[in-house]
Amino acid sequence: MDKIFKLNKREQLLVQFIMLAWVAVVLIPFAAAVFNSLKPNVGQVLRDPFGLPDPWSWGNFAHAWVNANFAQYFMNSAIIAVSCVVIVVFCASTTAFVLARMPFRGSTFIFICFLIGVAIPIRLALAPLFDTVRNLGLLDSLLGVILVQSAAMMPVSVFILVSFMRNISKELEEAARMDGALPFTIYWRIIFPLMKPAIATIALLTFVQAWNEYFLPLIFLQSEELYPLTLGLQRFNQQFSIQWHMMFAGILIMMAPTLIAFMLASRQFIAGLTQGGVKE
Repeated sequence: MDKIFKLNKREQLLVQFIMLAWVAVVLIPFAAAVFNSLKPNVGQVLRDPFGLPDPWSWGNFAHAWVNANFAQYFMNSAIIAVSCVVIVVFCASTTAFVLARMPFRGSTFIFICFLIGVAIPIRLALAPLFDTVRNLGLLDSLLGVILVQSAAMMPVSVFILVSFMRNISKELEEAARMDGALPFTIYWRIIFPLMKPAIATIALLTFVQAWNEYFLPLIFLQSEELYPLTLGLQRFNQQFSIQWHMMFAGILIMMAPTLIAFMLASRQFIAGLTQGGVKE
């Protein structure tokens, strides 16, 4: 494929400088957080926040995990995030299949509604949403948070999948239809495997959003035993507000799953974002 942009040497140097500067902006604070999380006491953090630990205190992570009840918070976050991924992947992919492959009167209007949902944050509908969750008896439950966060990710997920699906050739599905395959069979055995890059994209976005969400669990959860890591970290801050080395350890524990998810799915994530907007 030909290059879309052709840059001269000066422009290439400028782009490289900007990219390296951005890498430094991201990595320097992260490296400081890692080093400070391994320092034995808060004194080292205050004296030399960018220095190496002396000695390296790996036990800070175990101390934070045990003393701050991170095991329970971590499990709650995992339940919320994984459940949101499963719900969003299935619901968004089936919805996108119908909108892209089985158009009907009103399907364009429905797609426009999803586009509006991309532009309007769910927090603007918090009051009626809170009443709905309360009337359904889902207030102060993980299920209520899971459904709300899944609904919040549906618009952007449907938008990505519809854009991706419109670029998939219809020849295989037409052949399957001629052989008598039902719509769900076509979706599950033909379309879904072809959408793996886009599926990986929305799964990763949903996981990160659900894992890092603070505001919605704060509104819909009252019981501490149901808190995810974001709310648990707030409690942790109240307990270890002066011990910065412990705070950094808790923050890194919370960041670890999202970093691992990005590393495992980065190639599929980029492919899902690029293939949906480029026609062969």
